[in-house]
Amino acid sequence: MKSSDQPTCQPRRLVAAVGLAVGLSIMGDSFLYGSLPLEAEGLGIALPLVGVLLSVNRLVRLISNTWASGIFERFGPRVPFVLATIGALVTTSLYGAAWGFWVFFIARTGWGVAWSALRQAGYQAIWTGGESNRGSLMGLLWGIIRLGSAFGVLLGGFLRDVAGYQAGIWGLLILTGIAVPVAMSIPWPREAAGIPPSRSPLIQGWQEALKSPPARRLLAAGLTHSAFEGIVISTASLFLAHRLGNGDLSLPFAINIGTLAGLLLALRWTSDIIFAPVIGRLFDRLGERRTLILLVLLLMTGLGGLGWTRGPLLFPLLALLFVTSAGLNITLGALAGNLSVRMRRPHLFIGVFATGTDCGAALGPLIAYSLGVFLNFENAYLLFGIILAIAVFWFLRSGDNKSLQMTFL
Repeated sequence: MKSSDQPTCQPRRLVAAVGLAVGLSIMGDSFLYGSLPLEAEGLGIALPLVGVLLSVNRLVRLISNTWASGIFERFGPRVPFVLATIGALVTTSLYGAAWGFWVFFIARTGWGVAWSALRQAGYQAIWTGGESNRGSLMGLLWGIIRLGSAFGVLLGGFLRDVAGYQAGIWGLLILTGIAVPVAMSIPWPREAAGIPPSRSPLIQGWQEALKSPPARRLLAAGLTHSAFEGIVISTASLFLAHRLGNGDLSLPFAINIGTLAGLLLALRWTSDIIFAPVIGRLFDRLGERRTLILLVLLLMTGLGGLGWTRGPLLFPLLALLFVTSAGLNITLGALAGNLSVRMRRPHLFIGVFATGTDCGAALGPLIAYSLGVFLNFENAYLLFGIILAIAVFWFLRSGDNKSLQMTFL
Protein backbone atom coordinates (compact mmCIF):
# COMPACT_ATOMS: atom_id res chain seq x y z
CA MET A 1 0.00 0.00 0.00
CA LYS A 2 1.34 3.41 -0.87
CA SER A 3 0.69 6.64 0.92
CA SER A 4 -0.94 9.42 -0.99
CA ASP A 5 -2.32 12.83 -0.28
CA GLN A 6 -4.91 12.38 -3.04
CA PRO A 7 -7.67 10.22 -1.58
CA THR A 8 -9.87 8.24 -3.96
CA CYS A 9 -13.02 8.48 -1.83
CA GLN A 10 -14.61 10.87 0.68
CA PRO A 11 -12.45 10.12 3.72
CA ARG A 12 -14.37 12.13 6.31
CA ARG A 13 -17.65 10.49 5.37
CA LEU A 14 -16.04 7.04 5.45
CA VAL A 15 -14.38 7.66 8.83
CA ALA A 16 -17.60 9.08 10.27
CA ALA A 17 -19.58 6.02 9.12
CA VAL A 18 -17.01 3.61 10.55
CA GLY A 19 -16.87 5.63 13.78
CA LEU A 20 -20.67 5.51 14.04
CA ALA A 21 -20.73 1.72 13.67
CA VAL A 22 -17.94 1.30 16.23
CA GLY A 23 -19.53 3.81 18.61
CA LEU A 24 -22.83 1.88 18.49
CA SER A 25 -20.98 -1.42 18.99
CA ILE A 26 -19.01 -0.28 22.06
CA MET A 27 -21.95 0.94 24.14
CA GLY A 28 -22.55 -2.39 25.90
CA ASP A 29 -18.89 -2.68 26.87
CA SER A 30 -18.82 0.86 28.25
CA PHE A 31 -22.02 0.29 30.25
CA LEU A 32 -20.48 -2.70 32.04
CA TYR A 33 -17.67 -0.67 33.62
CA GLY A 34 -20.16 1.26 35.70
CA SER A 35 -22.87 -1.37 36.25
CA LEU A 36 -21.24 -4.80 36.44
CA PRO A 37 -19.65 -4.25 39.88
CA LEU A 38 -23.06 -3.21 41.21
CA GLU A 39 -24.97 -6.07 39.59
CA ALA A 40 -22.46 -8.91 39.97
CA GLU A 41 -24.28 -10.75 42.77
CA GLY A 42 -27.59 -10.73 40.93
CA LEU A 43 -25.87 -12.04 37.79
CA GLY A 44 -24.32 -14.98 39.65
CA ILE A 45 -20.79 -13.54 39.55
CA ALA A 46 -18.54 -13.32 42.60
CA LEU A 47 -17.32 -9.76 43.13
CA PRO A 48 -13.59 -10.66 42.96
CA LEU A 49 -14.19 -12.06 39.46
CA VAL A 50 -15.52 -8.75 38.14
CA GLY A 51 -11.96 -7.53 37.60
CA VAL A 52 -11.23 -10.65 35.55
CA LEU A 53 -14.25 -10.02 33.33
CA LEU A 54 -13.34 -6.37 32.80
CA SER A 55 -9.76 -7.29 31.86
CA VAL A 56 -10.05 -10.47 29.81
CA ASN A 57 -11.12 -8.58 26.68
CA ARG A 58 -7.78 -6.75 26.75
CA LEU A 59 -5.77 -9.87 27.39
CA VAL A 60 -7.28 -11.76 24.44
CA ARG A 61 -6.43 -8.82 22.18
CA LEU A 62 -2.75 -9.52 22.73
CA ILE A 63 -3.38 -12.43 20.36
CA SER A 64 -6.42 -11.32 18.34
CA ASN A 65 -5.04 -7.97 17.15
CA THR A 66 -2.47 -9.47 14.80
CA TRP A 67 -4.82 -12.19 13.61
CA ALA A 68 -7.50 -9.59 12.86
CA SER A 69 -4.98 -7.58 10.86
CA GLY A 70 -4.15 -10.70 8.82
CA ILE A 71 -7.85 -11.29 8.11
CA PHE A 72 -8.34 -7.68 6.98
CA GLU A 73 -5.28 -7.98 4.80
CA ARG A 74 -6.59 -11.16 3.20
CA PHE A 75 -10.28 -10.36 2.73
CA GLY A 76 -10.47 -6.56 2.85
CA PRO A 77 -12.50 -4.62 5.43
CA ARG A 78 -16.11 -5.14 4.37
CA VAL A 79 -16.89 -8.69 5.56
CA PRO A 80 -14.69 -8.69 8.72
CA PHE A 81 -16.14 -5.34 9.79
CA VAL A 82 -19.73 -6.52 9.39
CA LEU A 83 -18.93 -9.72 11.29
CA ALA A 84 -17.33 -7.66 14.08
CA THR A 85 -20.51 -5.59 14.52
CA ILE A 86 -22.54 -8.82 14.63
CA GLY A 87 -20.11 -10.11 17.26
CA ALA A 88 -20.68 -6.95 19.32
CA LEU A 89 -24.44 -7.52 19.07
CA VAL A 90 -24.13 -11.13 20.25
CA THR A 91 -21.83 -10.33 23.17
CA THR A 92 -24.06 -7.47 24.33
CA SER A 93 -27.06 -9.82 24.33
CA LEU A 94 -25.11 -12.31 26.46
CA TYR A 95 -24.45 -9.57 29.04
CA GLY A 96 -28.19 -9.60 29.72
CA ALA A 97 -28.59 -13.36 29.96
CA ALA A 98 -27.57 -13.64 33.65
CA TRP A 99 -26.10 -17.11 33.08
CA GLY A 100 -23.14 -16.71 35.40
CA PHE A 101 -19.41 -16.13 35.21
CA TRP A 102 -18.41 -18.45 32.38
CA VAL A 103 -20.97 -17.14 29.91
CA PHE A 104 -19.83 -13.62 30.76
CA PHE A 105 -16.23 -14.74 30.35
CA ILE A 106 -16.96 -16.08 26.85
CA ALA A 107 -18.86 -12.91 25.98
CA ARG A 108 -16.01 -10.66 27.16
CA THR A 109 -13.49 -12.75 25.23
CA GLY A 110 -15.66 -12.48 22.12
CA TRP A 111 -15.90 -8.74 22.59
CA GLY A 112 -12.10 -8.51 22.72
CA VAL A 113 -11.86 -10.26 19.35
CA ALA A 114 -14.59 -8.05 17.90
CA TRP A 115 -12.84 -4.91 19.15
CA SER A 116 -9.61 -5.96 17.42
CA ALA A 117 -11.50 -6.00 14.12
CA LEU A 118 -13.45 -2.80 14.79
CA ARG A 119 -10.26 -0.88 15.58
CA GLN A 120 -8.49 -2.30 12.52
CA ALA A 121 -11.36 -1.04 10.34
CA GLY A 122 -10.97 2.42 11.86
CA TYR A 123 -7.32 2.59 10.87
CA GLN A 124 -8.11 1.34 7.38
CA ALA A 125 -10.71 4.09 6.96
CA ILE A 126 -8.16 6.70 8.07
CA TRP A 127 -5.66 5.46 5.48
CA THR A 128 -7.92 6.75 2.71
CA GLY A 129 -7.43 10.39 3.75
CA GLY A 130 -3.75 10.86 2.92
CA GLU A 131 -1.04 11.85 5.39
CA SER A 132 -1.99 15.54 5.52
CA ASN A 133 -5.38 14.68 7.04
CA ARG A 134 -4.65 11.71 9.28
CA GLY A 135 -4.51 13.68 12.51
CA SER A 136 -7.93 15.26 12.04
CA LEU A 137 -9.42 11.97 10.81
CA MET A 138 -8.05 10.14 13.85
CA GLY A 139 -9.59 12.81 16.07
CA LEU A 140 -12.92 12.49 14.26
CA LEU A 141 -12.91 8.69 14.59
CA TRP A 142 -12.17 8.63 18.32
CA GLY A 143 -14.49 11.53 19.03
CA ILE A 144 -17.43 9.58 17.56
CA ILE A 145 -16.39 6.33 19.27
CA ARG A 146 -16.11 7.98 22.68
CA LEU A 147 -19.44 9.69 22.11
CA GLY A 148 -20.86 6.18 21.77
CA SER A 149 -19.15 5.16 25.02
CA ALA A 150 -20.49 8.19 26.87
CA PHE A 151 -24.00 7.68 25.50
CA GLY A 152 -23.91 4.00 26.45
CA VAL A 153 -22.94 4.81 30.03
CA LEU A 154 -25.53 7.56 30.40
CA LEU A 155 -28.48 5.85 28.69
CA GLY A 156 -27.69 2.42 30.13
CA GLY A 157 -27.28 3.87 33.60
CA PHE A 158 -30.55 5.77 33.33
CA LEU A 159 -32.48 2.72 32.15
CA ARG A 160 -30.90 0.63 34.91
CA ASP A 161 -31.95 3.12 37.58
CA VAL A 162 -35.49 3.37 36.20
CA ALA A 163 -36.24 -0.23 35.22
CA GLY A 164 -33.30 -2.43 36.23
CA TYR A 165 -30.13 -3.89 34.75
CA GLN A 166 -31.89 -5.93 32.08
CA ALA A 167 -33.64 -2.82 30.75
CA GLY A 168 -30.27 -1.09 30.44
CA ILE A 169 -28.79 -3.97 28.44
CA TRP A 170 -31.77 -4.44 26.14
CA GLY A 171 -32.07 -0.72 25.49
CA LEU A 172 -28.43 -0.61 24.40
CA LEU A 173 -28.86 -3.84 22.44
CA ILE A 174 -31.41 -2.14 20.20
CA LEU A 175 -28.94 0.64 19.41
CA THR A 176 -26.06 -1.80 18.95
CA GLY A 177 -28.14 -3.63 16.37
CA ILE A 178 -28.12 -0.49 14.20
CA ALA A 179 -24.34 -0.92 13.79
CA VAL A 180 -24.86 -3.96 11.56
CA PRO A 181 -26.77 -2.22 8.72
CA VAL A 182 -24.49 0.80 9.07
CA ALA A 183 -21.45 -1.46 8.55
CA MET A 184 -23.12 -3.21 5.62
CA SER A 185 -23.84 0.12 3.90
CA ILE A 186 -20.30 1.52 4.06
CA PRO A 187 -18.81 2.03 0.56
CA TRP A 188 -15.21 0.93 1.11
CA PRO A 189 -12.87 2.19 -1.64
CA ARG A 190 -11.48 -0.16 -4.26
CA GLU A 191 -7.94 -0.04 -2.87
CA ALA A 192 -9.25 -1.56 0.37
CA ALA A 193 -9.61 -4.97 -1.33
CA GLY A 194 -7.65 -7.85 0.14
CA ILE A 195 -4.35 -9.38 -0.87
CA PRO A 196 -3.15 -13.02 -0.78
CA PRO A 197 -2.86 -14.49 2.71
CA SER A 198 0.39 -14.38 4.63
CA ARG A 199 2.09 -17.47 6.02
CA SER A 200 2.02 -16.27 9.63
CA PRO A 201 0.58 -12.82 10.35
CA LEU A 202 1.58 -12.97 14.02
CA ILE A 203 5.26 -13.65 13.34
CA GLN A 204 5.55 -11.52 10.22
CA GLY A 205 3.79 -8.58 11.86
CA TRP A 206 6.30 -8.44 14.70
CA GLN A 207 9.21 -8.98 12.33
CA GLU A 208 8.05 -6.05 10.19
CA ALA A 209 7.72 -3.77 13.22
CA LEU A 210 10.92 -4.71 15.02
CA LYS A 211 13.26 -4.49 12.03
CA SER A 212 12.36 -0.83 11.35
CA PRO A 213 13.83 1.69 13.85
CA PRO A 214 10.96 4.23 13.53
CA ALA A 215 8.32 1.52 13.88
CA ARG A 216 10.16 -0.10 16.78
CA ARG A 217 10.47 3.22 18.60
CA LEU A 218 6.86 4.20 17.98
CA LEU A 219 5.76 0.84 19.36
CA ALA A 220 7.78 1.54 22.53
CA ALA A 221 6.22 5.02 22.84
CA GLY A 222 2.69 3.65 22.39
CA LEU A 223 3.19 0.89 24.96
CA THR A 224 4.75 3.30 27.47
CA HIS A 225 1.97 5.84 27.02
CA SER A 226 -0.82 3.30 27.55
CA ALA A 227 0.97 1.98 30.65
CA PHE A 228 1.35 5.54 32.01
CA GLU A 229 -2.33 6.24 31.40
CA GLY A 230 -3.31 2.95 33.03
CA ILE A 231 -1.27 3.89 36.10
CA VAL A 232 -2.86 7.33 36.47
CA ILE A 233 -6.45 6.27 35.71
CA SER A 234 -6.36 3.29 38.08
CA THR A 235 -5.00 5.30 41.02
CA ALA A 236 -6.40 8.83 40.56
CA SER A 237 -9.10 8.43 43.22
CA LEU A 238 -6.63 6.95 45.73
CA PHE A 239 -4.13 9.72 44.97
CA LEU A 240 -6.74 12.38 45.73
CA ALA A 241 -7.86 10.57 48.87
CA HIS A 242 -4.29 10.34 50.17
CA ARG A 243 -3.49 13.97 49.43
CA LEU A 244 -6.80 15.60 50.32
CA GLY A 245 -8.55 13.22 52.68
CA ASN A 246 -11.89 11.55 52.11
CA GLY A 247 -14.27 14.19 53.34
CA ASP A 248 -15.74 17.43 52.09
CA LEU A 249 -13.14 19.81 50.60
CA SER A 250 -14.98 23.07 51.38
CA LEU A 251 -15.62 23.56 47.69
CA PRO A 252 -18.84 24.82 46.09
CA PHE A 253 -21.80 22.42 46.14
CA ALA A 254 -20.13 20.16 48.76
CA ILE A 255 -17.88 18.49 46.21
CA ASN A 256 -15.93 15.58 47.74
CA ILE A 257 -13.33 13.03 46.70
CA GLY A 258 -15.78 10.65 45.04
CA THR A 259 -17.23 13.44 42.94
CA LEU A 260 -13.80 14.76 41.95
CA ALA A 261 -12.56 11.30 40.96
CA GLY A 262 -15.69 10.69 38.90
CA LEU A 263 -15.33 14.04 37.16
CA LEU A 264 -11.69 13.30 36.34
CA LEU A 265 -12.46 9.92 34.80
CA ALA A 266 -15.37 11.42 32.88
CA LEU A 267 -13.02 14.13 31.64
CA ARG A 268 -10.60 11.52 30.29
CA TRP A 269 -13.25 9.79 28.22
CA THR A 270 -14.94 12.99 27.07
CA SER A 271 -11.54 14.42 26.10
CA ASP A 272 -11.69 12.18 23.05
CA ILE A 273 -14.99 13.82 22.15
CA ILE A 274 -14.16 17.45 22.94
CA PHE A 275 -10.43 17.73 22.33
CA ALA A 276 -9.61 14.94 19.87
CA PRO A 277 -10.68 16.83 16.72
CA VAL A 278 -8.79 19.93 17.89
CA ILE A 279 -5.65 17.94 18.69
CA GLY A 280 -5.94 16.11 15.39
CA ARG A 281 -6.03 19.40 13.46
CA LEU A 282 -3.11 20.63 15.57
CA PHE A 283 -1.16 17.55 14.50
CA ASP A 284 -1.93 18.22 10.83
CA ARG A 285 -0.99 21.89 11.15
CA LEU A 286 2.10 21.75 13.38
CA GLY A 287 3.44 18.37 12.31
CA GLU A 288 4.34 15.33 14.38
CA ARG A 289 7.49 16.71 16.01
CA ARG A 290 6.08 19.98 17.34
CA THR A 291 2.83 18.40 18.47
CA LEU A 292 4.59 15.65 20.42
CA ILE A 293 7.02 18.08 22.03
CA LEU A 294 4.18 20.41 23.06
CA LEU A 295 2.14 17.58 24.57
CA VAL A 296 5.11 16.13 26.45
CA LEU A 297 6.00 19.56 27.87
CA LEU A 298 2.42 20.07 29.06
CA LEU A 299 2.40 16.59 30.57
CA MET A 300 5.65 17.18 32.47
CA THR A 301 4.36 20.55 33.68
CA GLY A 302 1.33 18.85 35.18
CA LEU A 303 3.45 16.10 36.74
CA GLY A 304 5.86 18.61 38.22
CA GLY A 305 3.02 20.55 39.76
CA LEU A 306 1.66 17.48 41.54
CA GLY A 307 4.80 17.31 43.67
CA TRP A 308 4.31 20.67 45.39
CA THR A 309 0.63 21.54 44.99
CA ARG A 310 -1.82 20.99 47.82
CA GLY A 311 -5.55 21.38 48.05
CA PRO A 312 -8.08 21.84 45.24
CA LEU A 313 -5.39 22.84 42.71
CA LEU A 314 -4.56 19.15 42.38
CA PHE A 315 -7.75 18.69 40.37
CA PRO A 316 -6.85 20.99 37.43
CA LEU A 317 -3.35 19.48 37.35
CA LEU A 318 -4.75 15.97 37.05
CA ALA A 319 -7.21 17.28 34.46
CA LEU A 320 -4.23 18.60 32.48
CA LEU A 321 -2.66 15.14 32.62
CA PHE A 322 -5.82 13.50 31.29
CA VAL A 323 -6.28 15.98 28.45
CA THR A 324 -2.64 15.81 27.33
CA SER A 325 -2.74 12.02 27.61
CA ALA A 326 -5.77 12.01 25.32
CA GLY A 327 -3.76 14.19 22.94
CA LEU A 328 -0.87 11.74 22.99
CA ASN A 329 -3.28 8.90 22.27
CA ILE A 330 -4.56 10.68 19.15
CA THR A 331 -1.09 11.78 18.02
CA LEU A 332 0.58 8.40 18.45
CA GLY A 333 -2.36 6.74 16.69
CA ALA A 334 -2.04 9.13 13.75
CA LEU A 335 1.69 8.44 13.60
CA ALA A 336 0.99 4.70 13.56
CA GLY A 337 -1.31 5.27 10.61
CA ASN A 338 1.36 7.29 8.80
CA LEU A 339 4.06 4.71 9.43
CA SER A 340 1.88 1.76 8.52
CA VAL A 341 1.23 2.88 4.94
CA ARG A 342 4.97 3.21 4.34
CA MET A 343 5.50 -0.39 5.34
CA ARG A 344 5.24 -3.45 3.16
CA ARG A 345 2.48 -4.98 5.34
CA PRO A 346 0.49 -2.02 6.79
CA HIS A 347 -2.31 -4.14 8.25
CA LEU A 348 0.12 -6.23 10.25
CA PHE A 349 1.87 -3.20 11.72
CA ILE A 350 -1.44 -1.77 12.92
CA GLY A 351 -2.16 -5.11 14.59
CA VAL A 352 1.22 -5.05 16.32
CA PHE A 353 0.84 -1.42 17.43
CA ALA A 354 -2.63 -2.14 18.84
CA THR A 355 -1.23 -5.16 20.70
CA GLY A 356 1.54 -3.02 22.19
CA THR A 357 -0.90 -0.42 23.49
CA ASP A 358 -3.21 -3.10 24.88
CA CYS A 359 -0.26 -4.70 26.64
CA GLY A 360 0.65 -1.36 28.23
CA ALA A 361 -2.96 -0.77 29.30
CA ALA A 362 -3.05 -4.19 30.97
CA LEU A 363 0.30 -3.67 32.71
CA GLY A 364 -0.43 -0.13 33.97
CA PRO A 365 -2.65 -0.99 36.96
CA LEU A 366 -0.41 -3.90 37.95
CA ILE A 367 2.64 -1.63 37.94
CA ALA A 368 0.79 1.10 39.81
CA TYR A 369 -0.23 -1.06 42.74
CA SER A 370 3.17 -2.75 42.87
CA LEU A 371 5.07 0.56 42.93
CA GLY A 372 2.55 2.04 45.37
CA VAL A 373 4.11 -0.05 48.11
CA PHE A 374 7.46 1.71 47.65
CA LEU A 375 6.63 5.12 46.13
CA ASN A 376 4.09 7.85 46.63
CA PHE A 377 1.66 8.06 43.75
CA GLU A 378 3.03 11.40 42.55
CA ASN A 379 6.54 9.92 42.43
CA ALA A 380 5.27 6.92 40.46
CA TYR A 381 3.49 9.29 38.05
CA LEU A 382 6.64 11.36 37.63
CA LEU A 383 8.85 8.30 37.12
CA PHE A 384 6.68 6.90 34.33
CA GLY A 385 6.13 10.37 32.91
CA ILE A 386 9.90 10.67 32.51
CA ILE A 387 10.05 7.20 30.92
CA LEU A 388 7.26 8.24 28.54
CA ALA A 389 9.08 11.46 27.64
CA ILE A 390 12.26 9.48 26.93
CA ALA A 391 10.33 7.05 24.72
CA VAL A 392 8.72 9.91 22.77
CA PHE A 393 12.01 11.74 22.21
CA TRP A 394 13.68 8.46 21.28
CA PHE A 395 11.05 8.07 18.59
CA LEU A 396 11.53 11.66 17.43
CA ARG A 397 15.24 11.02 16.88
CA SER A 398 14.28 8.47 14.25
CA GLY A 399 12.51 11.27 12.35
CA ASP A 400 15.78 12.94 11.35
CA ASN A 401 15.90 10.81 8.21
CA LYS A 402 13.44 12.63 5.94
CA SER A 403 10.13 12.11 7.64
CA LEU A 404 10.68 8.59 8.89
CA GLN A 405 11.16 6.90 5.53
CA MET A 406 11.31 3.12 5.67
CA THR A 407 14.44 1.45 4.44
CA PHE A 408 12.66 -1.67 3.30
CA LEU A 409 10.11 -0.25 0.84
